[in-house]
Amino acid sequence: MKKTILFTFLIIISLNVYAQGEPEKRASALTETMTEALSLNTEEQSKVYQIQLERFKQVASIRSKYQNNQEKRKAELKKVYNKLYGKLKGNLGEEKMLLWKEYKTNN
Repeated sequence: MKKTILFTFLIIISLNVYAQGEPEKRASALTETMTEALSLNTEEQSKVYQIQLERFKQVASIRSKYQNNQEKRKAELKKVYNKLYGKLKGNLGEEKMLLWKEYKTNN
């Protein structure tokens, strides 16, 4: 059992490291992690992927657009992250968002 958990954890970490480049890969890796942590069904998984993909594309755009203006970049990124929470909460519900927060705190 411990080996299975360790193996799964290592796969998740390696996917996250590998997926640092493209928004699609990053969204897919994060969706997979959320699916395992929150036991998402197929519909929820699809919605989370779309939300995360949109987020990563917006973040990449903001980082390139405000490359030389750190204050503006931070403000725009904060807006994206605030919207992210609202979208995820709207699709997953309060209970799963609390589980996700707990998961992130412990891992």
